[in-house]
Amino acid sequence: MSISKLHVLQVFQKEYQNLFKFIKYKVKCPDLTSDLLQDLYLKLHSVPEKKKINNPKGYLNTAARNLIIDNSRKSYQILETGQEEQINLAICNQVSPEQRVIDQNMVEQLGLALSQLPKEKRDLLTLSRVYGWTNQQIAKHKNKSLSWVEKNLALSLIMCSDIAQEKNTHGK
Repeated sequence: MSISKLHVLQVFQKEYQNLFKFIKYKVKCPDLTSDLLQDLYLKLHSVPEKKKINNPKGYLNTAARNLIIDNSRKSYQILETGQEEQINLAICNQVSPEQRVIDQNMVEQLGLALSQLPKEKRDLLTLSRVYGWTNQQIAKHKNKSLSWVEKNLALSLIMCSDIAQEKNTHGK
């Protein structure tokens, strides 16, 4: 059974999330993934109306795979100059303004939650998460047992999470 171009475009819309995940898994960059999906959509629009496609999902997957291969070949050819690779890395490593605001809000919420913890619990989290100390180093520094540090660190994280959730649900 052959299927028209219109049906393939409908399948593309239905399969968009799966295609996005597949391409992102292969290229490891959300921006490049979006670009390749846009290229795929444009490629589908350039398919002649009279062309019949027997398996639209397979056609989409094959076209996506071919775009990934074409892109990697292009990157390989341009790698000799090195410039485009650096540009692509810079683009992929940029944080969007929305993500920057979300991150800033999370840091503010964490700061508020930490300020409400008892000093001892705040110190444990600071040593562990900020300074990267191991539980054994903290236990030695505090003259406490390892199990005490583990239990209180877990309790500190739970308390901090509860405070942050309370702030979110009450809108304070």
